[in-house]
Amino acid sequence: MENKKKDVIVLIGAGGIGQAIVRRVAYGKHLVIADLKQEVADEVATNLYNAGFETSSIATDLSSRESILNLIKHSQEFGEISGLVCGAGVSPSQAPIEVVLKVDLYGTSVLMEEFGKVIKEGGSAIIISSQSGHRLGALS
Repeated sequence: MENKKKDVIVLIGAGGIGQAIVRRVAYGKHLVIADLKQEVADEVATNLYNAGFETSSIATDLSSRESILNLIKHSQEFGEISGLVCGAGVSPSQAPIEVVLKVDLYGTSVLMEEFGKVIKEGGSAIIISSQSGHRLGALS
């Protein structure tokens, strides 16, 4: 019997806010959990699987276009991508400004650009921004 492909929801950045969102929107779909650390993605995928979701996991570096493209390729193995939830990012208390800009600004921009090319018609994306972004002064 042939496996019927499902709509796919992608969560990049496996924190609590993103998990809460996908618990509301991913039931009956395949849920891809992506995080910088494979062990974090695996743990969250297992917890959501045990809660009744169909899951897979993959390590993804938001600051890398190649890694984002690999996430898309992995996700498309399960069906058509219909949703993206991005809770990934770093704050000024976690990393130097160069890393914050590479991940939060460049990475999010590339994520939206590349997923915009493949997301199912009528699909949607949610980008969770950092509450600490206002802590930085204007950049030169």
